[in-house]
Amino acid sequence: MYDRTFGTEWDDLSREEAVERAFALGVAAGVDNPRPEELDRVLETFSGSYDRSIVELAYDEGRTKALEAKAERDDPEDEAVWSSLVDGAGAPRESPVPAALPGAIRELTLTDGPREGPPSSLDLPSMLRK
Repeated sequence: MYDRTFGTEWDDLSREEAVERAFALGVAAGVDNPRPEELDRVLETFSGSYDRSIVELAYDEGRTKALEAKAERDDPEDEAVWSSLVDGAGAPRESPVPAALPGAIRELTLTDGPREGPPSSLDLPSMLRK
């Protein structure tokens, strides 16, 4: 399933591509078709721990969703579980990272410029607001 959708002939991945592949690898692992060497390859494309943790999170999310989908179905056919979570182009049908991490796939907010204007009282730590 994974090989047919994505292929393994790649040299470089963007963060978004790596997250999509990691999610799909998690789904494949959830339907008893793990590809640990491909996951290692995807992880090795990033040297930073932030990027690697996002990729690992997407893998875990894909695996969890696949296991849940298999448990919910009367006939947990691997192809049906795969196609319910990954479309034909390889994109996840749902967000590959939990909603608790908004914007996790884009660059860190530390790279954003400083806010304009003076800080508001909401910006102060709680110990300074007393």
